Amino acid sequence: MDWMSIISSPGFRQWGMEFLVALFLAGGVALLAVGVGLIWNGAATLRFFNFMNRWISMRRVVRPLEIPHDTRPAVQRHRRWLAPVLIVGSVYAIYGLTMWYNDIAAVVMFGLGNLHPVLASWLVSSVRWILIAGAIVGIVVGIMLAFFPAALSRLETGGGHWYSERELSKGVDTLHLKADNWVAENPRASGLIIIVCALLLIGIFGVMLRDIS
Repeated sequence: MDWMSIISSPGFRQWGMEFLVALFLAGGVALLAVGVGLIWNGAATLRFFNFMNRWISMRRVVRPLEIPHDTRPAVQRHRRWLAPVLIVGSVYAIYGLTMWYNDIAAVVMFGLGNLHPVLASWLVSSVRWILIAGAIVGIVVGIMLAFFPAALSRLETGGGHWYSERELSKGVDTLHLKADNWVAENPRASGLIIIVCALLLIGIFGVMLRDIS
């Protein structure tokens, strides 16, 4: 099955547009219900919000993934058989990429037949040369691992730096409740604003759904 032809077909695009418009229309109806609930019975609506709200910290979820694991001691300990495996595997990869490579077969394998032939050929050729370059690096690393392990260890120490996503995204995970607190303090005004926005959404996307159906 050619997924690219299905996605680019007019019927699929029509369905996707109708789905998105209906989704926003349903969101407008839900928003209207929220606004009416805040005006009609703000206390009950806010209790429902408090019951449904659950704060999940991504920093806690990804904490096990952020623990660094140093494999260098294991590699150095088993370097006598890892080095030849790495060298032989890299040589075999270079041989296959140079002797058995076929542009047309690669284009078909990656499903790039719908692209311009020049662009498709350039993409698969780029991937091929990247793999060849990686195999050459593998040969060099294998030789260093077999005969110059101390030099390879110093190179890994100088080039290896641990960057924690949890540290970079520390401020992003902070919970901000200013809008929630304002809604809790002013439920009727908030409900009125939400109703106006909901009616705009329903009107706009209702007209769009009628026109594209």
